[in-house]
Amino acid sequence: MKSFALAIMLFLFSLQSYSLDGPSTNVASRFRINADIARFRGDSSNVYVEVYYAFDVSQLVFVKAGNALQSEVVMDVYFKRSANDSIVARQAWRIPFSTSDSSVLQTSRFYVDVLGFLMKPDIYRLYVVGRDTNDVARRDSFSLVLDLQPIENRQISLSDIELCTSIISVEKDSVSRFVKNTYEVKPNPSRLFGATQPVIFYYIESYNLLKNKSSNYYTKIVVLNSIGKEVLTHERIKRRANESNVEVGTLKVNTLRTGAYILSFNVIDSVDNSSYTSTKKFFIYNPSLPMDSLTTGTQGSVIASEYATMSEAELDREFEMVRYIATREELAQYKNIKAVEAKRKTLFDFWNKRDGDPGAPVNIQKTEYFKRVDYCSNHFKTGFREGWKTDRGRVFIVYGPPDEVERHANEVDTKPYEVWLYNSIQGGVQFIFGDRSGFSDYVLLHSTHREELHDENWMRQIQVQQ
Repeated sequence: MKSFALAIMLFLFSLQSYSLDGPSTNVASRFRINADIARFRGDSSNVYVEVYYAFDVSQLVFVKAGNALQSEVVMDVYFKRSANDSIVARQAWRIPFSTSDSSVLQTSRFYVDVLGFLMKPDIYRLYVVGRDTNDVARRDSFSLVLDLQPIENRQISLSDIELCTSIISVEKDSVSRFVKNTYEVKPNPSRLFGATQPVIFYYIESYNLLKNKSSNYYTKIVVLNSIGKEVLTHERIKRRANESNVEVGTLKVNTLRTGAYILSFNVIDSVDNSSYTSTKKFFIYNPSLPMDSLTTGTQGSVIASEYATMSEAELDREFEMVRYIATREELAQYKNIKAVEAKRKTLFDFWNKRDGDPGAPVNIQKTEYFKRVDYCSNHFKTGFREGWKTDRGRVFIVYGPPDEVERHANEVDTKPYEVWLYNSIQGGVQFIFGDRSGFSDYVLLHSTHREELHDENWMRQIQVQQ
């Protein structure tokens, strides 16, 4: 049980950051960012997206400045359009911290914030990046693919669920950055509850409630465990008085056992029982409770995975990202799938087969793979391709960070090139990438790996014509 709980904590708070010298291993002292999003109705042509993030201030490096200890975090939040990798919205700023009492830094103190963006419906990748200005090694990032669909106007619609640490009523003139619709809504970007946060506060908005003629409707809150079993449920009857409504509430989760869960909020019409649903995944850490053996099996459930709420575009994009390790049969199978539910199950099964520790709460192989994808997206992108689609990106994702990198950027008679060395593969192999175009698009020229491109005369491809 202790190892299971520890794995969840590492999954939520200890994702590694890469450098070309290898992954950071000092997990205990790393600067980590938790982030989450929620989508709400904006104006006639845009969706309003809130980005929540949090980090532990005690993980920062503080330096002496007069009688105070000071630190500073640089945050950068931006959206890239998937179609052309262009940045369409961005906010970057500095957050200073100062204290004269060093003892306050001995315990965790989380800084939480929220940002709002009006975005046109499209497919984006969101990046949340933070770094400690006093220590360049203390840097972390969060990213996800966001299929931003417009809020439906022809029928009842729901926003995303925002999971929170507290929600209280406030005066209209409150200056708190967390205020909306007369509530101060403090988000929980980690989505972790249980021992230290035994109550879930949730916030959600319902729209187009007058589209149906009945005078009443129902709301139903359901919590599903990792095998899709209902473990909590609450129903309320509501009077249909306004076009939209804000729903806030609480759920006591101190009796739930450690694991992953899904919160489902449903609006049900009282006449025809039509139902409209919004879901959010969250995590419970209750070390004092025994494990539920039914939820720790090797197969799990698609409905309790992240694929349950992903759109078809998000599913297709993820499968494109994993093509480097997919078999020929898996590639052909996915290409012929038409139904969205079948795509969800295929991706779920894809990673289940590659889970080296089925008893753990997270698939370490999958987590590692997408950390590599994110690293490549940030470090190897060109004006033409996303970083994970480049030759360097493919090699990094498949084989991991190289043991050594030789960079030749200023040779007199050759264009820039790099030599990546892997000492533990096939007794030692190298990959040589060259910038033949001059636009920092390094392509694979030669490798000594038995299954890779081989060209002993690779140097001629990058020779500068005199």
